[in-house]
Amino acid sequence: MALFKKDTNEDKIKFRFKDRVERAEFRGRGMTELEMPDTIMVVGESGFRECRKLSRVKISNNACEIGAYAFKDCDMLENVVMPGEMRYPDGSNGMIGIGCFEGCGLLREITIPDGVRVIGANAFHNCAALESVTLPKSVQAIRSGAFAGCARLRNLHAPGVPELIAFDAFRDTPYQDIIAERRRPVLTIMHKSTYTLPQLYQFAASPHLIGTEQVDGDMSIMLDAVEPTRICFRITQYKHAGGRHVVLSNTPTSLFYEEYDCKGRTGTQKEEILASYR
Repeated sequence: MALFKKDTNEDKIKFRFKDRVERAEFRGRGMTELEMPDTIMVVGESGFRECRKLSRVKISNNACEIGAYAFKDCDMLENVVMPGEMRYPDGSNGMIGIGCFEGCGLLREITIPDGVRVIGANAFHNCAALESVTLPKSVQAIRSGAFAGCARLRNLHAPGVPELIAFDAFRDTPYQDIIAERRRPVLTIMHKSTYTLPQLYQFAASPHLIGTEQVDGDMSIMLDAVEPTRICFRITQYKHAGGRHVVLSNTPTSLFYEEYDCKGRTGTQKEEILASYR
């Protein structure tokens, strides 16, 4: 059982003997400061979402995953102290999930820990006060909308241009045009289901990778052709693998669609896999 220590006003929270924050466990709570002990490894989906008085957060030094929407819409959050490194116990790359700090309008700077390979879609979307971002060498992918709407972003510290940058990752920021000139085309595949979060996969659309298998999470693909106006590829490993797909530039294309009844739930389950090349 989790043990908690609170001050008399219940506006600060420290917790011990716990290795994860559960899904939506503290959503909407009124704490003003958060200090995670080093036992915490995972911050679950929406763990502290809409904690609108929270101003300062210190992430556990052993954190390996900040889940989807973990701190979304924490309106007063100004300061986040990240660990120096984020990796899972097996040494694999740590994760910063979809929309984890989205809408934190007072957050001013962030340093992404070493070991993080992917910055999730909309991770810092509409962080209007964000001025400084530091990326480590380990970052290879910046997903759709990750820093979109960060209109005050003036300092982007990075050792190089990550291999995969979504076309709108820096939309409506001072870096929008600079990134657009330097980024390479990306093949994005999204798996959408009615009762689960969208799964996003991205692959480098580079001619020198034709015939080489690329892996992102539990999906792998093989490029057959890469041209300015289209890309041809096969999904070699996934739930719906097989077939040869052609996707035109700037033209979202459905690769798979199905509707079926889902036992134990109301309504129809819809499942779709979409691809875009830009």
